[in-house]
Amino acid sequence: MDQIVSMLKKYKWIIAGVGAAALVLCAVLAIRAWRDPNREEVQVGTEYLKQLESKDIASVEEKVKSVKKQSQLAAIEAGELSVWAQFSDYVIFGDSRTVGFSFYEFLDSKRVIADGGYTIANIAGHEEEITTLNPSYLFLCTGLNDIGIWGTPEEYVAAYENVMQELMGMLPNTEIYINSILPVQNRALRETERWDEAPDYNAALKAWCEEKGYHYIDNTQLFEERSGLYAEDGIHFQKDFYQYWAMNMLAEVDE
Repeated sequence: MDQIVSMLKKYKWIIAGVGAAALVLCAVLAIRAWRDPNREEVQVGTEYLKQLESKDIASVEEKVKSVKKQSQLAAIEAGELSVWAQFSDYVIFGDSRTVGFSFYEFLDSKRVIADGGYTIANIAGHEEEITTLNPSYLFLCTGLNDIGIWGTPEEYVAAYENVMQELMGMLPNTEIYINSILPVQNRALRETERWDEAPDYNAALKAWCEEKGYHYIDNTQLFEERSGLYAEDGIHFQKDFYQYWAMNMLAEVDE
């Protein structure tokens, strides 16, 4: 009987995500394993549950994040929630588009380290500033200016890995979140064609983060749903855009 309980506990995430069918499967396998742990169907079934486990946890996490975003969005639009009140013990590093967080006085300018033209290479010049603040959360919002200067998305990711290793060494207790590159609109591409490579850079960035286990913030849906909040240049953002970007970042924080 202890073996049955052990198996049910082991696959509790599958039970939570898949439901009654998984619960029945777990129970049947557990009972048969108790009688004969070497039965082929037990071994095959257990392997199947292991595969389900890894897939289902990711699926459940995505559903939780989606519900969290929708709940926050509804509360913000109803005037019941200030997304800015949710920021605590943080640092945001980025380029000219990131400057808006402090320019519009949403967040403390001392904790928004950003300037026009900044890339991941500029982080090194602010290491002392960041370590002094020693934030619990560090959000990295660069990328647009990085497109092209590293040669390829793969070279960009390799350079980013060096930056991450440096940051993690300096900030062992800080959770670091990497934003995907927010694309520009078509009118901006007519002036700077290389920016149309943003999807390729994001694909490489996401794959790297998944491989390394880094926190990745996907801004694809944000770009699609809030394209009307871009500035006239098709690069920067209007004031109202920032609360949605901030909400998308906070949705990834495991708290």
